[in-house]
Amino acid sequence: MSQVRRGVPDGEATVRSSGDRPWRDAAVATIGELAATVQKRAKHVQHLADEDAVHDLRTATRRLRTAIEIYGADADKGERKGIEKELRRVAKHLGAVRDLDVLLDALATASQPGAERLDADDLEPLRKAWEHQRQSGADDLLSELDRDRFKEAVDGAERLAAPAHPPTDAGDSTRGNVGRIAHRAPGLIWDAAGKVFAYELDPMTADPAVIHEMRIAAKKLRYTLEAFEEALEPGRSLIATVTALQDAGGEMHDAIVARDRARTFADEEDLHDRQRDAVKAFAELQGRRAEDCRSTVAAGFERIRGRRFRDALGRAVAGMGHIETAA
Repeated sequence: MSQVRRGVPDGEATVRSSGDRPWRDAAVATIGELAATVQKRAKHVQHLADEDAVHDLRTATRRLRTAIEIYGADADKGERKGIEKELRRVAKHLGAVRDLDVLLDALATASQPGAERLDADDLEPLRKAWEHQRQSGADDLLSELDRDRFKEAVDGAERLAAPAHPPTDAGDSTRGNVGRIAHRAPGLIWDAAGKVFAYELDPMTADPAVIHEMRIAAKKLRYTLEAFEEALEPGRSLIATVTALQDAGGEMHDAIVARDRARTFADEEDLHDRQRDAVKAFAELQGRRAEDCRSTVAAGFERIRGRRFRDALGRAVAGMGHIETAA
């Protein structure tokens, strides 16, 4: 099994908006392009629900949900709630399948030749169980993607970007009030960054559950920065720093999930002694892998909370506010 990918899917452009772009124009273009990407990725999954296709759709869906959160604040609350609920429903199924892909990948890696090689035959009951769960999850996912309500939600997302009667702070050129990216994005960026900075913890000793919460906050910051990357300088380096922390936390969380699910399997299933010992050994291996991730998480977290990152973020946001006006 190939390594589960992270980051932007191959061939998928990140939608960006410059600082002087009108907010409403950016909303229409961004949500429209992301909705089209979700539709495209959903067709790929329906054609071949392999791990790359599932990963790509999951990433695209997250980006669309973030864009709705950013740009959909002025839309009808009832319509937005319904669309977000459906996207969360599909995201849950995508996450379930993705988790099994990661588990199977960890199991395959542990069975390869190496210092801590585990016998693949002894791990076969666990592999078969997880493959069965993966297939069942994929079937459920395909059923969800085939529902009219999913297609309607994706189509409806575009309407959220252009409400019939937007408030004046979204842009009203007749009154000299033109809402632009540079006017509204800085507050959203600092709010997302502040939620990461608020975690005053030592990753070397912190509860993994808290580290996972911090990682979710970092993911939100990353997607917010990506939404305004073109207006930020240097946006790419800022995003790379946040992504490194997110990936390190994700690696740790994946190992913990594999450990816990393997332990449960060993305790609950009818196995031969060698099989049970092998599954428990796999669980222990994943536990050590999770602990080994702490140093990488700590390094990434230190960079995020450091003066250099904050200064770079401050300069990027301040530079976003400079808009050239015609003489």
